[in-house]
Amino acid sequence: MKAALAVDRMRRAAPDHPATATVLEAWGRSRGPAAYRLLCHGDFHLGQLVRAPRSGAHAPWRLIDIDDLGLGDPAWDLARPAAWFAAGLLPSGIWSRFLGAYQEAGGPAVGADPWERLDVPARALTVQTAALALAKSTAEGGRSTRWST
Repeated sequence: MKAALAVDRMRRAAPDHPATATVLEAWGRSRGPAAYRLLCHGDFHLGQLVRAPRSGAHAPWRLIDIDDLGLGDPAWDLARPAAWFAAGLLPSGIWSRFLGAYQEAGGPAVGADPWERLDVPARALTVQTAALALAKSTAEGGRSTRWST
C-alpha cells in the first residue's frame, strides 16, 4: 500500500519528469499478491535490531520501534535489506549473516530460496523509494539541499 501511495504521489507531482516512466515501468513489474497475514513490524530495517548495552555479545537481539506493527506478509519486512543487498548497498557478508540468522530462527518470510518471496517486495520498495524521491524533488523545484554544492 505504501508503494502504491508513493507511485500516486509521484504521478501527481512529477508526471513529466524524465524518470517517471522508468519508475512506472518498474512498478508494473514489481507487484504481486499478498499471500500471508502474520504479525509484521511494518517499518523494518537493520537499525531496528538492538542489544541492551550491558548485555554483551551473546545477548538476544531486540526489535524496537513497533509503531507500525500489524498483520501482513513478513516478506515485506525484509524488503529494505533485500533491496539494499540487491542494489549493492548492503555488503554480502552482513546480508548473509542476517538472512542466515533469520532462517535459522525459523523466520516465516523466506524458505530455502529467499528470493522466491523477497523479489517482489524488494522491487516494490525500490519503486516506492524512487517515486518518493521524484515527487519530493519535483515539489522542491528539482533542488535538493542535501546534495547541493
